[in-house]
Amino acid sequence: MRRLKRKVVRTSQYRGFGDFPAAGKDRDVRISCAAAFVVFFAAMTLSGCQSEAPYFRPNLVEIEIEQDAGEPVTEDQQRTINETMLAMFGTPDHPANPFPQDDELVDAVSPLKTFGFDVEKLKIAAGPAYRDQQGNQHGLYRLHCAHCHGVSGGGDGPTAPFLNPYPRDYRQGVFKYKSTFGAAKPTHDDLKRVLIHGVAGTSMPSFRTLPDNEIEALVEYVRYLSVRGETEVRVIEYLAAEGEMPGSIAEIAGGFPLALDDEGIPEEEPEEENVVASVVYQWDSAPLQEIHPVSSPIDYSKPGSEAMQASIARGEKLFYSKNLQCNSCHGDSAQGDGQRDKYTVWFKWREDLGTNNDDPAEIERVVHQFMEVGALQPRTIHPRNLRLGVYRGGRRPIDVYRRIYSGINGGPMPAQGTASGIGGNEVPDDEAGGSIRREQIWDVVSYVLSLPYEPLSQGPPQRQGSKYTPR
Repeated sequence: MRRLKRKVVRTSQYRGFGDFPAAGKDRDVRISCAAAFVVFFAAMTLSGCQSEAPYFRPNLVEIEIEQDAGEPVTEDQQRTINETMLAMFGTPDHPANPFPQDDELVDAVSPLKTFGFDVEKLKIAAGPAYRDQQGNQHGLYRLHCAHCHGVSGGGDGPTAPFLNPYPRDYRQGVFKYKSTFGAAKPTHDDLKRVLIHGVAGTSMPSFRTLPDNEIEALVEYVRYLSVRGETEVRVIEYLAAEGEMPGSIAEIAGGFPLALDDEGIPEEEPEEENVVASVVYQWDSAPLQEIHPVSSPIDYSKPGSEAMQASIARGEKLFYSKNLQCNSCHGDSAQGDGQRDKYTVWFKWREDLGTNNDDPAEIERVVHQFMEVGALQPRTIHPRNLRLGVYRGGRRPIDVYRRIYSGINGGPMPAQGTASGIGGNEVPDDEAGGSIRREQIWDVVSYVLSLPYEPLSQGPPQRQGSKYTPR
């Protein structure tokens, strides 16, 4: 494997920023209010803005990935990316206006407002933690979340290396536990549910004791960090591939307002150079990808019924069937002891490294190189031990149905359903596709939910070719 060339601007170099590049004049672009605001930033000289206040770390791991692929990003290009991100998304203390001391910007329209964010909610969640004279809590993200998820939302807070699993890195725009299909973004209610209930079996606690307005502010701030982070990733990828930015700052921040239908859903996807709008479009259109199950023939409030027992028996056969092969990962005993050498999307670079290189010393060297620029120690993902009754995405039957139907975004668990069938009873079975009929998924749900109450000594039925022998 080719040794990586080291041309990475360290995070310490981003405590201050140089001049913005001039906005391009060779493109006929309709400049929105947000674009006009950032064009004003583009003309400003930012030298001398040194500060020890918290700052958003550049995504140096993504830059390292591009360099590993033979598409290096220069130091000047890295500065341009960082300055562009500052203009559009502000700072951890001042997301709406990174220059609060500048009187000329007091009445300026924040790009974030034009992007569709609730700026007032962001102000409550951002900045240092304190209570005002009325007793209202501010700095919610830093108080409750940053120690695990990091100031930038990179899942790299000071406690992150000691947690298993690691906290979520919002910057990829990838979320595991949601009601939407495949790679679609989570809905507002999905994020709120995770905050209220936490994630069982992880270090993510429940925040149900917080007032609703504070939970709403945190939901908005998580969405803000994710849109900001994914915008940065897309700009890095484009610049590495094409050798230039997707457009001027005005173009990258342009494309707003999105044209919405009567239900508030975007009607068409923005242009490629409108990077922020393209990311926001995916968030705003997420409700269209919500998974609506077909009606369940099983009454889950009657676990001892004959109908439930029959459903469990059918689900067990499906669990071990060639169509689903759930045991290939979860194990023949359903204890999560099957395939355990896979990585999540957040460590895809490590998976690719192992695929392309069989020299342990070289792999160790490159892993260390990635960790030097901010990557956590790579870990493989272990399939869930279904006998423990701990379901990270929720324990309601509909939660388990959606995990089976859609798989787990960012992880190796595959989808057993398709995008065509998410409409529930409105979609005929012959149009829905999938590994099995959607009604059969309820049988698998029944079996999975029964496993914690099934004596392990009974084990699964003996199958030809199985290495598992019931005790």
